[in-house]
Amino acid sequence: IMNSLEALVKLAKNGDKDSFRQIFERFNNAVFAFAALRTSNRDDALDIVQETFIDLWDGLPKFKYRTDEEFGGFIFTVAKRKLYKYYKSRDKTVPLDEKMTDGAYEMESSDYQYLFQHVNSLSPDYQDVLKLRYWSEMSFGEIASILNIKETTAKVRHYRAIQQLKTLMEKYGNTI
Repeated sequence: IMNSLEALVKLAKNGDKDSFRQIFERFNNAVFAFAALRTSNRDDALDIVQETFIDLWDGLPKFKYRTDEEFGGFIFTVAKRKLYKYYKSRDKTVPLDEKMTDGAYEMESSDYQYLFQHVNSLSPDYQDVLKLRYWSEMSFGEIASILNIKETTAKVRHYRAIQQLKTLMEKYGNTI
């Protein structure tokens, strides 16, 4: 059975649904985590995952496979477009009572809440690297491909983000 990503992509490009299903199974959790962190809504994140893979299926015949990381970057580029569309279509205001009843904003532990708060206070570049690395569990190569930067740049941003996080956590009496 061929299950290298390159072989799966090649078969899926030619309409093999089982190969595409295997691609979906490899990437859907990471795409879901990526979308869920940005929408804070499970249903919206699931919709984005679904739309991402529908577009991937439609766009696959035109995709030219080079590396696993580049293919992962392609998937997340599609997901980023879906997120952009999601944000563009949303109402600009949400009633306060609707926000209050949404359990998605509750954190399970105060430590996690502090960490998340500190991550969100970092620059967007640092936030992206940390969220892709730890919430979407991606390699630096995949992160570089998604953010359209060099792998060494991803590693440097990661290092600097961790240093800033440590400083923030120590300043406010928390540790990582």
